[in-house]
Amino acid sequence: MIFRRVPLSLSFSGTCFAVRILVAVMALLFAVPVAQAASIDVRSSGGVMALVMVEGDLELTDIEAFRNKVASVGKAAVAFRSDGGSLLAGIRIGMMIRVHNFTTVVPDASQCASACAVAWLGGVHRFLGQGAKVGFHAAYVQKSGATAESGPGNAVLGAYLDQIGLPEDAIVYITQASPNSMKWLSMEEAAQHGIDVALLPPPEAIPPPGPNSSVPSVVASIPSVVASEEQPQPQTSLAGRATALVFAVAAHWSEPNGETLRALDNLYADKVFYHGKTTPRQAVLAEKRVFAERWPQRTYKIRPHSVTVSCNASTEICRVQGVMDRELVNPTTSAKSRDVTNFDYSIAGGGPALKIASETSTVNKIPEPTDESSPLTSFVARLFSQVSKIRQVASPTEPQTRPSTPPR
Repeated sequence: MIFRRVPLSLSFSGTCFAVRILVAVMALLFAVPVAQAASIDVRSSGGVMALVMVEGDLELTDIEAFRNKVASVGKAAVAFRSDGGSLLAGIRIGMMIRVHNFTTVVPDASQCASACAVAWLGGVHRFLGQGAKVGFHAAYVQKSGATAESGPGNAVLGAYLDQIGLPEDAIVYITQASPNSMKWLSMEEAAQHGIDVALLPPPEAIPPPGPNSSVPSVVASIPSVVASEEQPQPQTSLAGRATALVFAVAAHWSEPNGETLRALDNLYADKVFYHGKTTPRQAVLAEKRVFAERWPQRTYKIRPHSVTVSCNASTEICRVQGVMDRELVNPTTSAKSRDVTNFDYSIAGGGPALKIASETSTVNKIPEPTDESSPLTSFVARLFSQVSKIRQVASPTEPQTRPSTPPR
């Protein structure tokens, strides 16, 4: 289950509905865990990517355990096998995975449901093994012995899903199943709702791991699969070349300023329809230079499954659209920014080389967490503050919310 089942007493005399919502969220997030914590094991793959194995129900104590386990890990794939657990644990582990740019995977014939699925969504790349299952359902609490969907819980979950860049359609899909049911993700539904996920190759297509590796071969194949997804294969068609050019733009933006600006100088047409108006190439490049100087350290990652391309054979112009994750840093000012950008390029192929003929984008900024383990820290702190004020003026006879041991 995503949540600990907590009986709630919400009949607060003299308080408004907003107060009840605050207390409901507090009970939801901070119910006392009583189950055994998950097993978290870091293994070496014998290469550049480590494997973090997470097995068992996620508990609040697993937040700190996971943070300690991955503190010194560089690149990693996090493999899950779990039926669920604490929502807050799933959200915080998922955000740590996203901050560390880890990949997530559910191994062959394994299951990751509820809170586990919430954490799995945090991966910058997500994979499913052969016969693996990922399941979602809405947040719930138990009131008067009955299971009821939790609006505040779904709001907290939706905020997390928005922070990691999932579209609204995906958020609705993930929370639409009733608390007593499960929505098992299919590849078709993932594509339909904008949830990026890929299947790992079958075991027979993967060479066995090295003699010193403790990682299953199907998981050991993740680094090469990730590399092939991040860079499209060379293509000779106009659509393939246009797509490759857009990926090249993202790659150049991830380079130091000198290399970035030299590369961009050769990629734009003399006149560019730039964010709604025709602009000379040099004016576009001047704006790019100002941005590069403001953010000298940049990481641009296009979501491969988000990219669409359509070409007009008569005009030799292709339109390439997609979604990109950006991380921007200015070491001098200590400024940082993270966002999800929807880009839209027109690529002209009439000359000797492809050129960017138009460019527009919309940027959705992701708030920076106050610490890498808890993006909800400030939100929770505000809740504590509000509840504290409420309790100071509440009636002495007002009933209190008491967590109880949930059924397993």
